[in-house]
Amino acid sequence: MEVNKEEIIDPKGNQPLPRPIAERKCKCSCGHYFYPSRRDQIYLNKQHADFGYNHGKRKSKNKNKVNTEKILLKNDNILSRHFNSEKDSKTVDRYQDILVADGFMMAYHIGRYEKEGLDYYYTYNFYYCLFLVNNIKMVKIFKR
Repeated sequence: MEVNKEEIIDPKGNQPLPRPIAERKCKCSCGHYFYPSRRDQIYLNKQHADFGYNHGKRKSKNKNKVNTEKILLKNDNILSRHFNSEKDSKTVDRYQDILVADGFMMAYHIGRYEKEGLDYYYTYNFYYCLFLVNNIKMVKIFKR
């Protein structure tokens, strides 16, 4: 997107443009040119600075964390759906392949606990353990 240089925005309104500092392009990627009032001013105004921070530095800094949280929430929702499908049950047994087909990612969990030779994996509201029945991988789901 190309901006006409004649359309330079003055953040103060109709006051004369400050000329000692050369015009700059706003760092939030909006494409606007402006005359800064300070030597270190890189954004047109506070709204552009907030937009640049929330869609730039902060977003890239938390990208992996946000993706991991989405996967953990999805895993918890899948376990919830399977657990709630059977009413008045303390545990639910499911084939591991069914959970994986629903989008469950076995590598993502928030904790692990070993008891009597079984590993229990925790999500936000549920925990589960893996076991074999006739060489078929099964998952036993518990509510926390």
